[in-house]
Formats: sequence, C-alpha cells, structure tokens
Amino acid sequence: MRTLLQRFVIGLLVLITVVVAGCDSPPPPEDLGAGIITDDLGPDMRAYHQENTDPTGIVVWFHGMDSDGTEFTHNPKHRHFAEPFLRSGWVVVSASAGGNSFGNDAAMSAYRTLINRSRAEFGTRRLLFAGESMGVLPALRLYAEPEFAGIDGLVGVSPLTGLPPTMRGVDFIVEAWEGTVPQRADPLSEPASAYEHRRMLFFYSTADTVVPSAAGARAFAIRFGKAATVALRVCAGDHVDGSCYGGDAALAFARHDPR
Repeated sequence: MRTLLQRFVIGLLVLITVVVAGCDSPPPPEDLGAGIITDDLGPDMRAYHQENTDPTGIVVWFHGMDSDGTEFTHNPKHRHFAEPFLRSGWVVVSASAGGNSFGNDAAMSAYRTLINRSRAEFGTRRLLFAGESMGVLPALRLYAEPEFAGIDGLVGVSPLTGLPPTMRGVDFIVEAWEGTVPQRADPLSEPASAYEHRRMLFFYSTADTVVPSAAGARAFAIRFGKAATVALRVCAGDHVDGSCYGGDAALAFARHDPR
C-alpha cells in the first residue's frame, strides 16, 4: 500500500509530465469573447472584465501549480469557469504571486496587493475567492483573516486544503517555503473558529490521484463543517478535470448570500 505522501508525489509527477508533454501543442485562441477586455494592474497582475459595465464584484483567482494566473486567456476550462461571472458584470483578477508558492508568505503579500489594487481600480469591495489545487492554500489562509470574514465565499477546484506534517517534507514544498514549512502553512491546523460563518464550495473528484484525501475537500468539510458552511460537489475524472470548473454553479453560490 502506498502512503498518502507517496500517492501525492506520484500524482504530482504525473500531472507535471502531462503539462510538459502538452507544451508543443498550439494554444487555443486568446479570446474570452466579445466585449471582454484585459487590464494590467501592475507587475504580474491582471484583470478580466466586460467593457462599459459597472462591476458587480471581484473574483480573486488563486492559480494552481505550474500556472501564473494568465490561464483565462488560453485554457478553455478556465474560460468556462470565468465566463458566467464576466457576463454578469464580475471582474476576474489574478496574479503570478511567485509561481509554485504553496501559500507562502510572499504569495500572501502578492494577493493582498492584488486585492487592494483591484478594489481601488474597480470601486467595489465585494469579493469572492476562487482557486484551483495548490492555489486554495493561500485563499484559505487569507479567508481566515478577520478582514475577509465578510466576503461572498470561497470556491475551490480540486482543492488542496492543507499541508499536514507528512507533506511538509516534500522537496518542492520545502523549496517554496525556503526551508522548514511552518504550521501556519496548513489551514487544517487552524482552530474551528478561524472559519466560523465562512462559506465554501469545493468541486472535487473521488478519483483524484494528486491531492491526498487527508488534505482535500472532504477533510476540510469534516474539520470545519460545524463552524463553516462547506458545500461539496463531486465532479468526474482526475485532478483538475474540466468537469470541476463549474462556473454557473460557482456564480449561483456567489449570489446565494450577497453582501
């Protein structure tokens, strides 16, 4: 029997191999549809939004491993997730945030800067956090902060919700944290009160071979389900399968309790 750590490492290596193997394929057209434009918010930060529309709110996107936040311009499944928001007047913003950060402190600072600039640029304080895989770590860390307690919620795609001790010795996670990975890197180590009255929607697959079950959507729901509202949606396929990018369901979730 493989350990959870072995399964996590093997799964990530398979995912990375697939991504690298696909690099020679021509990307789809960089087109989010008529009327959708891209703005530069600063170094390695960008916003996607509809022209001549007053913003409904801001979706802060936390990218996954080996991504940089530009995936909405070339990846169909990310466009599928974003388009219902964009057509409803939401702004989608993203940042490179140091690449494969695994929620380190530098990434947290980068996302705070992105949020502050987005609020200033678009004149709204309404936020929804959304992320995939590794990106859910910094999203959860920020969501636990009192400043963000009142946002519309957090949507996670194939979410990595924690870094249990068995994962903190993985070389690329240690590298991201430049040494010892501290307990604060692990949202699952937070007290239940950290996510009290928070709202989450997680799209996850029972066939996910990358995220260990002990650090996935169900583990978070078990840990915090009495304090937070954690909705789980099962999708098909493996890690970050296209069926997990439910933009319409995510938009409905954002509208459930508007602030």
